[in-house]
Amino acid sequence: MIHASRGIVLNHIKYKENSIIVNIYTEELGRQAYVVNRVRTSKSKGNTVLLQPLTLLDMQVYHRPKAELHRIKDFKVAHPQVSIPFQQDKRTIAFFLTEMMYKVLREEEKNEALFAFIYEAIMVFDADIDGNHNFHLFFLFQLSRFLGFGPASNDSVHNSHFDLLNGNFIKQEPTHGYFVHGDILKYWEQLFKLQISDLSQLQMSSSVRNDILNALILFYQLHLDGLGEFKTLSVLRQLYNNPDR
Repeated sequence: MIHASRGIVLNHIKYKENSIIVNIYTEELGRQAYVVNRVRTSKSKGNTVLLQPLTLLDMQVYHRPKAELHRIKDFKVAHPQVSIPFQQDKRTIAFFLTEMMYKVLREEEKNEALFAFIYEAIMVFDADIDGNHNFHLFFLFQLSRFLGFGPASNDSVHNSHFDLLNGNFIKQEPTHGYFVHGDILKYWEQLFKLQISDLSQLQMSSSVRNDILNALILFYQLHLDGLGEFKTLSVLRQLYNNPDR
């Protein structure tokens, strides 16, 4: 059966001699894997966009329920990227976020609100806005809400810790040891109210940015099974070890 859907490219792996399997988060069918033949050849330039992380597509796909692999009948780029493939900072963030989404977007079913959030966030990220270096923090924080374990907001001025295991603010350090406090807590609270258009308002050092990222990753690992390690994380950390960022 043929389905029309928008899609977001997550990643790809080599398949046979000159083909790939590309994982795409679709608007109509959730996360799906598609075999695309003759991509890695000199005559297949039109298909190379399927290799770029966060590419936004309009697609027609063949879909068989319960099948692990499907095929793309036709596709076109919905919004050609103007900066993500060409700016090292954005490209590094894109690879990290696609690795995260590949691990957490496991459902093969429609989720309009989640797809719309991701799609629109990518469009803003690709545009020329201030504060792009904070995009991954904003994205992970907001994505957790769509995945069902988003943090509860602070309901008391007396709370001085955020409990990562239980997802709420508390007064005293929890015994299990999974929490944020101090300077990190201040920025954590900012993320509750931060709009994507105001990313530049998160003014912090590169070391603090990495600390918040570590807290967010731990938050995900505590609430989602099987995340494991992230291959792209070390590159992202190195990017923000520069004190000027």
